[in-house]
Amino acid sequence: MDREKRTISIRLNGEDMSKPSKTHKEESAAAEEKDFEWILPERRDAKKMVEIRKRHIQKRPRPLYEPTKRPKLPVGRKKKKSSLLKGKPVITIKKKVVASAIFAIVIGVLFGLSLLMVFSGNNVTLPANSEPTSLPASTTEAELSLDLHVVQSGAYETEDAAKEFQLKFKEEGFPATIFKGEKYYLLIGISPSVEGQDALGSYFESKGQDVYKKVWSVDGKGTSVDPELAQHIQEGRDLLEELTELDLAALSDNKVTTKEIEATAKSIESWSEKGTKMSDWQKDDSLQFTENLNGALKEIQEYTSEEKISSLWIAQQHLLDGMSSYQNVVESMK
Repeated sequence: MDREKRTISIRLNGEDMSKPSKTHKEESAAAEEKDFEWILPERRDAKKMVEIRKRHIQKRPRPLYEPTKRPKLPVGRKKKKSSLLKGKPVITIKKKVVASAIFAIVIGVLFGLSLLMVFSGNNVTLPANSEPTSLPASTTEAELSLDLHVVQSGAYETEDAAKEFQLKFKEEGFPATIFKGEKYYLLIGISPSVEGQDALGSYFESKGQDVYKKVWSVDGKGTSVDPELAQHIQEGRDLLEELTELDLAALSDNKVTTKEIEATAKSIESWSEKGTKMSDWQKDDSLQFTENLNGALKEIQEYTSEEKISSLWIAQQHLLDGMSSYQNVVESMK
């Protein structure tokens, strides 16, 4: 039933040729009226029609070679399907073509990236006899920086002028240490915090001194030292900050307990003993730094036993000298 309902529409130059024109309808009607002419009683021409059909399907003589035309199949025969496509859908072949193209693109991209890395210098091969430059296995980069708040009395063009004022401060029982930079700076107080720095500055101003407050920084980045020595220097730096905090607490009338001082003393004793076993630590600046820490500890201990304020100012002198020695130790490691 479905086949009987199907219609075939043929278009030529945009016109539906499946619909008969008016003239064609009239010709069809006339043919139906004369239908009797096609019905012959004896069908005497049946054999003729068969013979004409046979002649029609006979092969016509063709030239052996036609250069401009493709050979045509004989009438009545159907073109055989290629054996390559037999049983294989066309979509499978298309997938293979697409996959091959994608694979080729990926290979090309990877090859181009490898060339780019080589010529841009991201992947540089070393010669056979060369080795990558690195620090020796026995050294490491250590962070030995130190920042402390200081009170400065003045900056002098010559060392002699700085020493003249340094002597005056020491005669009055106050600390004074000269630091050499662009000029000769005379430092008279040291603190681990801004609050302690303000307290020191106010005290010296009450004595008629013009002071300047600043942060004194020791740049300890990029130093290459033995790991054990680097740890020892870092521990000494921490002890310097701890002693400075204890001394400022006592100068500010804050109570410093005996327990705190004993714990600090035990740490310094262990640290000093460890330094005697290290050959790289047995140098002038290193030994001077150790002596400064022990001197500051001794003065703070005397203050707790006798409560002499002068001991705390002497401890300030040891701490300023200790900061100077520490700076020399770090600079010698660069």
